[in-house]
Amino acid sequence: MIVSINNCNNIQSAEINIVENKLNIKLAPNGTGKSTISKAILLESKGSTLNELTPFKYRGSNEPDNIPSIKGLEGISSVLCFNEEYIGQFVFQQDELLSNSFDILIRNDQYKELESQIESLVSDVKQVFTNNQDLDYLINTLVELGKAFKLTNSGISKASTGIKALSSGNKIKNIPAGLELYQPFIQSNKSIEWVDWQTKGNSFNELSTSCPYCTSETAEKTEQIQKVAQEYDKNTIKHLVSIIEVTRNLGQFLSEDAKTKLTTITTLNSGLEQEHIDYLISISRQIDNLTKKLQQLRTLSGFDFTEEEDVTEKLNGFRLGLDFYDHLNSDHTRLAIEPINNSIDEIISRAGVLKGKINHQRNHLRQIIQKHQLDINNFLASAGYKYQVKIAGSREQARLKLYHIDYPEHLSGGTQHLSFGEKNAFAIVLFMYECLAKRPDIIILDDPISSFDKNKKYAILEMLFRRDSELCLKSKTVLMLTHDVEPIIDTVKSLSRNFQGITRASFLQLREGVITEKEIRKDNIQTFSNICKSVIQTQLPDLIKLIYLRRHFEILDDSCDAYQVLSNLFHKRPTLIDTRELGDNREYPELEPHKLLNGCNDIKEHIPQFDYNSLLNILQNDSELMTLYSSCQNGYEKLQVFRFFELNIENSVLKKFINETYHIENEFIAQLNPMEYDIIPEYIIQECDNLLFETVGDSN
Repeated sequence: MIVSINNCNNIQSAEINIVENKLNIKLAPNGTGKSTISKAILLESKGSTLNELTPFKYRGSNEPDNIPSIKGLEGISSVLCFNEEYIGQFVFQQDELLSNSFDILIRNDQYKELESQIESLVSDVKQVFTNNQDLDYLINTLVELGKAFKLTNSGISKASTGIKALSSGNKIKNIPAGLELYQPFIQSNKSIEWVDWQTKGNSFNELSTSCPYCTSETAEKTEQIQKVAQEYDKNTIKHLVSIIEVTRNLGQFLSEDAKTKLTTITTLNSGLEQEHIDYLISISRQIDNLTKKLQQLRTLSGFDFTEEEDVTEKLNGFRLGLDFYDHLNSDHTRLAIEPINNSIDEIISRAGVLKGKINHQRNHLRQIIQKHQLDINNFLASAGYKYQVKIAGSREQARLKLYHIDYPEHLSGGTQHLSFGEKNAFAIVLFMYECLAKRPDIIILDDPISSFDKNKKYAILEMLFRRDSELCLKSKTVLMLTHDVEPIIDTVKSLSRNFQGITRASFLQLREGVITEKEIRKDNIQTFSNICKSVIQTQLPDLIKLIYLRRHFEILDDSCDAYQVLSNLFHKRPTLIDTRELGDNREYPELEPHKLLNGCNDIKEHIPQFDYNSLLNILQNDSELMTLYSSCQNGYEKLQVFRFFELNIENSVLKKFINETYHIENEFIAQLNPMEYDIIPEYIIQECDNLLFETVGDSN
């Protein structure tokens, strides 16, 4: 697919080729717009606007041609991107390494199929609860009453709303002496609001002895008015009304004896005695037990059975009988639970099949846990990390935990223990598992491994792309954006057989806001010796050829006579010196004539027309150097010619880049030919252009 991006941050236009079901590595210097490409694709897949990527020069503009846009992603609905934001949001959670690790690591297609088969076998019970208003009503009412009389090890909590409501008796039914005139308000359906209103009104008594509502005299009734606040408060009335309501609602599910006794308790005049509390404890326990069973049956699944259990016996244990629920033994309760027991009998008839599916699921669960743990821990060991992971916890509470090999307890979170590199390594592997679970159309790796050393880089590539395709990102559409050439060298050239042609690599070059793409094939990755030989055979100016020839000697660490001649030439020395030895006066001696002759002859074997003095005249002439600089076809050559001007560069960062970068670089045996792949960032060349214009350009 060809993805076209326009007017996004520093990118005026770009066309990116993404080959489906391949690892697409896009090599680009920092500042090219790799993260912008990533964000544009991600935003488009979510159906979001690209407004946040609008270049600053176009912000506030309504011109259609200036609006950020991306095309070529038709049919792409899901994209997962590995970047710093991903690490911050989903990895290294407090109780697990990866958010929702059970679904990502364990609940794969095979597991889901087994789960569905087991679900179909136990679904009869769940269907009884579906759209069953009577059962919903029973459960909700039982839960509400259970909360009102919350049980503790010593009985019922004194903080329970039921105890608070009944501790002083039912003052709605039993109105205290002297307050009978308030009966219509206290026993109305607005008793809570009235008590609240009446209590707050007491504050107005300090202003006057007149009623704040009708202004009649209240001096003789002050004691009576204040007594309402003494006997009633809003919260107690609220709790009391709630208890009366819930016991009334539960009434049809209670035995006649339980209804009578609860009515007595909720209408007491003087509050609860110990025998009342004991009875409430008894009925609360039965309510809690029945509620627990009903809720367990409503969510019955394969996880409610173990491999060792007799399934028939376990199912019989789920049956609901009222022999030990005398408080709840009523016709309504029996009618409510009868369909549940019938559904359990139906499942018992399939107990053998259910047992087989459960055992199969457990075996699969063990295998997948062992597989993931082994794979991740092997990766950690090969990358040199002293950590391991374990998938701990039962049922759906299984979580991926982090351990250090020298410590038996799991490490909570993980960020406080891991280095920056360790966090990135963990995160990218966990990201891979999330991709396997969610199956996005495109997977983006935004500069994922540049910060690692060689061994860790390769360990990550192995983990991500060198296993069975269903266990890694092989055969998935992956876009890797990086400024690191090593993954390309490994997967395209030196270890290409290991990666079985999965990589499609290219170089992205940004010039004046336009990104162009150039494919990188195996034969494009060469030793610099081969690059030098190919350049010398071109029609380029001799000085350009000599730049590559000198680099060739540097790569070989060869300070031969030819190297000495080239070094003197590039330092513009009329009198040549030999830097291989110091004289007695601690100065370099002149290069001996026969060595000069040998050096020139060696150079002529590569460049027959080589003439030291003629080239020296060019190097000493800024005008000719400017002509040479302008003729250079790539940034690498421009950078080397720029050094000939010997300008006083004040910018220390730019100075270091020009003087050291790409001067002697033995880090990579193989690299891209700088004649074909312009690897120098655009801003460096622009700075060189500006410096030359300000100095040399002004004098010509």
